[in-house]
Order: sequence, then C-alpha cells, then structure tokens
Amino acid sequence: MRLFNRKQGSVKKADKRNEDNYPYLEKSALRQNNITRLTIDERWTKLFASLPMSPAIEKMQNEMNELIKKEAMLRQEQESLEPNKRKLMQTIMDLTKDAFEENDDQAKSELKRCKKEIERINDRMEKIQEEIERNNDELREANLRLLNETVQYVFSTLKNNKERAEAITRELESIKERENALREELDSINLDWTSFAVYFTELLGSDHVKRLESQFGLEGLIKNETGNSRADAQN
Repeated sequence: MRLFNRKQGSVKKADKRNEDNYPYLEKSALRQNNITRLTIDERWTKLFASLPMSPAIEKMQNEMNELIKKEAMLRQEQESLEPNKRKLMQTIMDLTKDAFEENDDQAKSELKRCKKEIERINDRMEKIQEEIERNNDELREANLRLLNETVQYVFSTLKNNKERAEAITRELESIKERENALREELDSINLDWTSFAVYFTELLGSDHVKRLESQFGLEGLIKNETGNSRADAQN
C-alpha cells in the first residue's frame, strides 16, 4: 500500500505552498509507524527542537491535545464505574435471600435501587464506549492532518532555506568578484603621489605645489612623506 498520494486542490496562502499538487500521506502511514498520539510522540516533538511551529501546526496541536484530554477523562470515568458496578452486584447477591426467602421489604427496595443503578451504569458505560470510539476516530483524523501539515511545513521550509542558501552563496560569490574587480581598479589608479610631489616641487617650487594641493583637495595625500620629499627637493 502506498504511503503517499498526490492531493489535488487549491493551496491555502497561509500554508505558503506554491504547488497545486503536493504529497499526501495516507492512513496506512499511521499504522505502519505506530502513530497514535502525534503531539506526545517524541519522534514528532524532536522536529521542532530548532524549528518553530507554524500557526497552523500549533492550532492542530492544541486540537489534538484536547482530544487526548477528553479520552483520558472518558477512560477515567469508565474505570471508576466498574468498581461501583461490582459493589452493586455484590449487594444484590447479599440481599437476594432476605428479599425473597425472608420477604424483607427493605431488602426488596434496596435490590430495586441497585438494579436501577446497575442499568444506569451499564447505559453510561455503553455511551462512554461509543464516545471513546468516536474520539479515537477523531484522533486518527487529527493525527493524519497534523502529520501531513508537518510534512508540508518542514519539507517546504527545508526547500525554501536550501534555495535561499544557494541564492546567498551566489550573491556572496558575486560580491567577492566585485570586490576583486574593485581592488584591481584601486591598484591601477593608486599613483605614487610622493614622486609626483617631488617632480612638481622641482618644476614649480614648494609654494605653488602647496597651493595646488589645497585647490585640488590633496593636502592629506602626501602627509609627512611628501613634506620630507619637498624638503629634500628644496635642499
């Protein structure tokens, strides 16, 4: 039996699914992997140790937890009725002789009350069992919905992160290439101003060079080294 089908239909925007067809796990996946209560299954909770749950998954988790609580309450009530029923049956056995052999009216009245209570308990136990079965059906459906939502969310997140990581890697490579190109350009325009300062000082004199540096905004370019070069030139 296949675990996956391709589910058809429109995709909810909140789920961030971009495909019209997406993998859909069937109920057989629950049986084959012994999945009964996904929200308290450590295999499932580990998935969100480093990945935050989506709002949809949080909602489904809360809904399943409510079903689990309901099941626990029903089973607790079911278990509490059994001792009461056994106690009533023992009372009937104890009073039967007094009621019918001794013709004890009080014993007969108590027998009647016990029988009615047993009927009430039986009726309630039957209804509880029906509620448990319905709750189990809802749990199976909730497990399947949550499992499929988890699959779509986790795998889509991994896919999106992979694509984003690849885009970032390409962008970093492009930046690196641009940086290398800029460094090459910088090296190509990085002229030795010190030697030019010396040549112009020899040609025009230091006063003219200083004025030209100021006019072109080059005062900080040659600093002390240029100053020393000028002094050397003047000497």
